[in-house]
Amino acid sequence: MDWTSIAKAAREAFRDAVNDWIGKARIHGGQVRGPVAVLTPGSLVSDANIEATVLQKLIAAQVPPDVARALARELATAWNGWAAGFQAAIPGAYPSFAAFPGPRAPPTPAAPIALTQGGSAGEMALKAPVLAGKLTSALRTYAGKVRGGSLDQAVKGLAEWIDSSFQEWKGLAKLTGVQGKGNVPTFSPPYVPVGPVVMGDNVSAGPVFAGPRFGKVAI
Repeated sequence: MDWTSIAKAAREAFRDAVNDWIGKARIHGGQVRGPVAVLTPGSLVSDANIEATVLQKLIAAQVPPDVARALARELATAWNGWAAGFQAAIPGAYPSFAAFPGPRAPPTPAAPIALTQGGSAGEMALKAPVLAGKLTSALRTYAGKVRGGSLDQAVKGLAEWIDSSFQEWKGLAKLTGVQGKGNVPTFSPPYVPVGPVVMGDNVSAGPVFAGPRFGKVAI
């Protein structure tokens, strides 16, 4: 395979792996502060393994094993860095939690949350120039195992596709199925018949993401 073919295989493998990750994503933890849902770094997780999926698909596509491993590692590291750092504070996610009439608020759904309401320092790893640099550095060692095509051009195209696909997906995706629950420590009827939820946490029920699949159609 030449570098152009390898980059195309990597694009399709990453598309499938990320969509599997999205389908298996969940919210766990963070904090609930009254009506505010706070998603802290580490709250967005998935049971899917991007590195293993990309590697498996690249090997099946006849990409040289060393090249496949380097691509799988770097692509997974970039995505996982974004996910691990994702955080958001959503005012009004749980309106009833500002003054809840009971000692403990049960799991209560939040309205869909635009992914753009949050952010991650790890997103820099998905920017085309940064990702291209990481990929080129990781693959340069194995340049002699691939004949034909330009490593730099192939990596540049792959990184630009990932960056633009991520930005498009992020702009349209919403977090759904997010629920909050927690204690109301100041609840003390009849004198204090309502109170705010304090130090609650967030969970998810059902699919976490709604929106388009990840991955721009490459023409």
